[in-house]
Amino acid sequence: MDGSDLTELLGLRHEILRAVVDKPRPRHELVDALSDSKSTVYKGLTQLAEAGLVERTDRGFTPTLFGVAALSRFESLADTAGYGDLLADLPGDAVDPAALVGATVVRPDDSDAERHLEAVWDLLAGADRVRGIAPVVSPGYVDRFRAILDAGLDAELVLPAGVVETLRRDHADALADVVERAALYETGDPIPFGVIVTDGSPARMAIELREGALITGLITNETPAASAWARATVDRYREGATPVEV
Repeated sequence: MDGSDLTELLGLRHEILRAVVDKPRPRHELVDALSDSKSTVYKGLTQLAEAGLVERTDRGFTPTLFGVAALSRFESLADTAGYGDLLADLPGDAVDPAALVGATVVRPDDSDAERHLEAVWDLLAGADRVRGIAPVVSPGYVDRFRAILDAGLDAELVLPAGVVETLRRDHADALADVVERAALYETGDPIPFGVIVTDGSPARMAIELREGALITGLITNETPAASAWARATVDRYREGATPVEV
């Protein structure tokens, strides 16, 4: 079986394989646990066994190591499809795929247009220390960020030089207050999207996807690989940046 055949099989039978991975059991119990018809489950189990993804034992059907690994990769791919449109305009090497495995997407919708924005503030409010990069900063963002700093957040933030210049010109007092409370840096390099990473147990990271000044979605993750990628990304921008002076 080649890769395309395996992908097609998993697309058809991944729910059956997931049920086997969750709890190895006899065929009749799988029929009771799944919404598919008896014939569909029986046929699916036969196909999965022929592909080496499950095997029949004294306990019933159990997953093979190959089956567990294949299902994990398939579900990661399915999860990625949920935020593919958010990443579509970014270069292929902009985000390490490891940072996306196990991620959660927060989007606005008709019931809550501010859901993704509130997720950012929830992440910051629950952290002791945060580092990040941001391509755009709104005046309201500055005011709310300043309030969280007053509550004790230790922060380091890298901004594009053009954004800092606009803040100096139009919001000098607010910028001065932030500089007193946080380590703020400016860079001449373009920043294509926002990245936030917090310290803690677990550490958390978020990617802010934008359309102009508007955040269109937020991708969050708590895996060590995702936080490591986020720290490395912030470090890369921080390395050539200079402290903001007011």
